[in-house]
Amino acid sequence: MKKFISKICAISVLSIVAACSSKEDKNTSERSDKAILQEVTEVKAIGKVIPAETEAIIASDVSGIVDQVLVKEGDSVRQGQVVVVLKKDNITLDVRESELQLQNLKEQNKSLLTDIEKAEIFAKELQEKYETSKMLFAQNAETREKMDADYSSWQQQLTTIKGLKHKLLAQQQSEREQAVKVQKSKNIAENYLIKAVKAGIITELKAMPGQHINTTEVLGKIINTTNPVIEAEVDELFANDIRSGQKVFILPIGRKDTLAIGSIFYTDPILSNKSILYESANESEDRRVRRIKINMEDNNILVINAKVDCIIQIK
Repeated sequence: MKKFISKICAISVLSIVAACSSKEDKNTSERSDKAILQEVTEVKAIGKVIPAETEAIIASDVSGIVDQVLVKEGDSVRQGQVVVVLKKDNITLDVRESELQLQNLKEQNKSLLTDIEKAEIFAKELQEKYETSKMLFAQNAETREKMDADYSSWQQQLTTIKGLKHKLLAQQQSEREQAVKVQKSKNIAENYLIKAVKAGIITELKAMPGQHINTTEVLGKIINTTNPVIEAEVDELFANDIRSGQKVFILPIGRKDTLAIGSIFYTDPILSNKSILYESANESEDRRVRRIKINMEDNNILVINAKVDCIIQIK
């Protein structure tokens, strides 16, 4: 019986010693982790080089068939530059016909103005003739019939001028309406010219001569490659250590040579799931991340969409 009690006591002592030893190891491990985190001065983040501006889409306002493609991938374009031309069919003829009608109205109005000027000169002459007849009649040197006839001729000419001016106003209105039609025809024709909505580099160009396109089809993209930025993701373990203005060293993935130096200018206030920056199957299954954006001092050698390592100095 004494031997049995001794064995129980020995087992209890060993259990207590083991438990104390395990607790001490756990506390030591926790203290060690905290100490390590406090000593961290740099944080590594996965980044991707992106344009500073949103990419622009090359698309058509009308459906049609591609006639000419005036650019190729990699070309630099300015805003408003024509990049693709669609077949216009009868659109060009419609514009020309509208322009000819407008020109005809302008010539008619010009001729009518000349007629009015001549009619006004003649009316002035008739008025002077009447004034002379009136003066002579007052001196008993002219008959009333002659004076009344001269007055009637003058008034008839004034009526003719009034009619010509009304006709001119009507035709000038027609001219303005035709000018609107011409502009509408030109606007329609302009829709068959696909232009760059912003300056940049042509990429992902899909338009080909003879291709039928519609208004929802993306024919290519325009990217502004000047002054790109880096979008990066920091593990949530260090999310609270990230601040705007912190210095960042940009390195090629898996290498230690510095490509560029920059600084953080944007920090997302919300933690997110890892994005497409992580391409391996198991990379996006663990911790969340805080998204940041980085400006660079010298970014001429960086390639858009390239993945990079970002070493952030947090202390």
